[in-house]
Amino acid sequence: MIRKVYPVAMITLMLLAGGCISGPRGDTTESQVIPPGYGEFNAGNILIGDGEVMIDHYGLAVPVNRTVTLKGLVFAREYRVSSSSGESTTGYHRGKVELKAYLADTFVRYAWNGLESRLEPVSEPKVEIRPETVEVEPGKNGTFEVRIGTLGATPGKTYYLYIVAFGEDGWKGWAVVEVKIEGNETLTSP
Repeated sequence: MIRKVYPVAMITLMLLAGGCISGPRGDTTESQVIPPGYGEFNAGNILIGDGEVMIDHYGLAVPVNRTVTLKGLVFAREYRVSSSSGESTTGYHRGKVELKAYLADTFVRYAWNGLESRLEPVSEPKVEIRPETVEVEPGKNGTFEVRIGTLGATPGKTYYLYIVAFGEDGWKGWAVVEVKIEGNETLTSP
């Protein structure tokens, strides 16, 4: 019985000493200036679309044996970090960005640690991102193209294609392209 109580008491003491427990009105006992998410959450700074409509979750239907090209945009997203004294610091998700494509079995909205384990390398449909590296700064967006080829893709299947931007400072942003593969319909004479 004492062994079960001791770890709980030790954890409580560690939390109190580390400043992790909040006061009666929700004030934290210790303040740190940390960029939001540490790369764990979607920076929300990547858009995909046809050039006119640019969003973070784009859907399209593509026949088998076709290639479509979508436009992509990565921008420097502002964030603010407030201190316990009420002062705020402004930062940006910016810098050199590496772009990669992955597939997931379904559309998921998890944080990176939940999403990463579901991502697989793209084998079908064929996907190419050009350029694979862009630079973003406040007032300077990075643009790219995503070519999706459906040769050999399974008709009727929906692919959840994740375009992920990896910032050099550790942030991550992603957008999803939901690709439904339509079958080739052939006409036969009676």
